[in-house]
Amino acid sequence: MPGKDRLITAAVALPLLAAAIVWLPGWGLAVLIGLVAAGGQWELYRMHFGAAPLPAAAWLGCAAGLAVVATAPSGGAPSVLAGGVVLVLLARLLSGRPYASALAETGAVVLGLAYVAYLLSHVVLLRVGPDGVRWVFFLLLVTWTGDAAAYYVGSRFGRTRLTEVSPGKTVEGTGGGLAASVLAAYAGWGFVPGLSAWDPLWIGLLMGGLAVLGDLVESVFKRGAGVKDSSNLIPAHGGILDKVDSFLFTGPALFYYLTAFVRGG
Repeated sequence: MPGKDRLITAAVALPLLAAAIVWLPGWGLAVLIGLVAAGGQWELYRMHFGAAPLPAAAWLGCAAGLAVVATAPSGGAPSVLAGGVVLVLLARLLSGRPYASALAETGAVVLGLAYVAYLLSHVVLLRVGPDGVRWVFFLLLVTWTGDAAAYYVGSRFGRTRLTEVSPGKTVEGTGGGLAASVLAAYAGWGFVPGLSAWDPLWIGLLMGGLAVLGDLVESVFKRGAGVKDSSNLIPAHGGILDKVDSFLFTGPALFYYLTAFVRGG
C-alpha cells in the first residue's frame, strides 16, 4: 500500500528531522544538509547522464556541493562555490573526453552545484542566524502547508492546467497553495520574532509562489530525463530532489526577506 508506506516513512523521518534541527550544532546540521545536497546533485547528474558512468567532474561537483553547504555557517559558501566551479572546469579540461560534449557536460555539473548545493545552503544560514531554530520550523510550516494544500485543492477542484511542463499542476491548486501559505505564515506569526502584521502576507505569497516554481523546475529536469521521480532513495516518496525542490527556492526567499525587511540587513 503506497499510502501506508508514505505514512510510515514520514513517521520515522519527521521526528529525526526535528531532532536534527533542534539539537545539532550549526556545523553539524550544515554537514548533514551538505550530504543531502550532494545526494540531490547525484540524482540530477544521474538524470542527465543516464546509464552512462558519471564523469569525474560530476563526482567532484558532489564533493564541492557538500563543501559549499558545510562552509555556509562560516560565510565561506560563495568562495567554495566559485572554487568548485573552477575545479570542475579544470577536471573537464584534463579528462581527455571528447570536446564536443564539453559544454553540456560541464554545464550540467556546474548547474547541480549552484542549483542544489548553493540554494540549499540558505537553510543552514537561516539555522545559524538569530532565532534560527524557529525560522527553520517556520520555513517548513509555510512550505509544506502550501505544497499540501496545492495538491489537495488541485486534485479535488482543479480544472485548468497551469503548464504543460507538469500536467498535474492546476491554476486552482496553485491558488489554494498560495492561500494556504499565507494562512500558515500567519499561524506561525507568534512563533517567530520581528514580523509586522503585513509580513506574513508578503512572506506567504513569496514562498508560496516560489514553491510552485521550484516544483516546476524539477519537473523540467525529470521530463527531460523521462523519469517520474528523481530516484527511489526514499521509500514511497521518490528521491531527495522530490522532497527539497520547493525548499531550494523558499529557503533563499525567506533568508533574503528577513535580511532586507526584518533584521535590517
